[in-house]
Amino acid sequence: MSDKSSFIPEDDVEFENDLAQKAKLAREQDLKRRQEQIEAENAERKSYERKLQEQKVELLRLKQGVIDHSDEIKEIKEKKKKLSFGEWLENVWYRSKWLILFCVFLCVAFGYIVYHSVTTVQPDYTVLVVTDNYSLYYRTEELKSFMQTYCDDINGDGEVNVLIYNILSDMSDPTMSTSYQAQIMAQLQTGDNMLIISDGTTDFEVHDFTQEISSDVLTDKGIKLNCELTRDKLKWQEMPDELYLGIREPQKLLSTSLETMQHNFDDALPVFERLLDAVSQSEP
Repeated sequence: MSDKSSFIPEDDVEFENDLAQKAKLAREQDLKRRQEQIEAENAERKSYERKLQEQKVELLRLKQGVIDHSDEIKEIKEKKKKLSFGEWLENVWYRSKWLILFCVFLCVAFGYIVYHSVTTVQPDYTVLVVTDNYSLYYRTEELKSFMQTYCDDINGDGEVNVLIYNILSDMSDPTMSTSYQAQIMAQLQTGDNMLIISDGTTDFEVHDFTQEISSDVLTDKGIKLNCELTRDKLKWQEMPDELYLGIREPQKLLSTSLETMQHNFDDALPVFERLLDAVSQSEP
């Protein structure tokens, strides 16, 4: 058998041997560096563990009062992390969300109160309508327009505004009669609704003008409203004769003083007089 190496040129053999030697040397150097690195890490770890143990002993001596201070243990001040705006908001919400929600609730409630106070129109007059059917209730807008013709702008807002407050006085329904009666009693305890339109089915005290004014359309319950003028304005050709407009007699109430009631009576009196003149001049 022939020797195969005899077919490889001597220059190539030397080159390959040189490469092999360099690779071997590189491996040995790399192994040596890794060994040195491991030894350095081990030495550093042992040094840290020894330092940590010394600090633990020093801390124990400090706590026991054996020494007053230590050069080994020094106060480490925590470096505050600078938060981004989003992180700051998240932190504030996490710590104070219930306080924030409570403040938001107060702001909303206060805003609603202010908005309601600013936007709510205070009526110049409140007319209490007490009847045993819904005939006038269905004509609330017509009645409001009719009454505003004879009223004044007493609150000085530049407009004449009349509030019509309807209460049904039909006591035939036992399930609703208590509610109707409670509404009437509640309204009679306020001093704003001095003008009352009624059909005579409910007994409450109104001022009797029959001793002061002589008129065919005036009764002890007030002005008889059934006439051509009111039938036309209210679009109610079948208006009953028993429909009266009167002014409540001033008296001290639970929520209103006698002086306030008298003042409200004096404000309502010109309206009553104008309506009396208009109805008196109208055809029956």
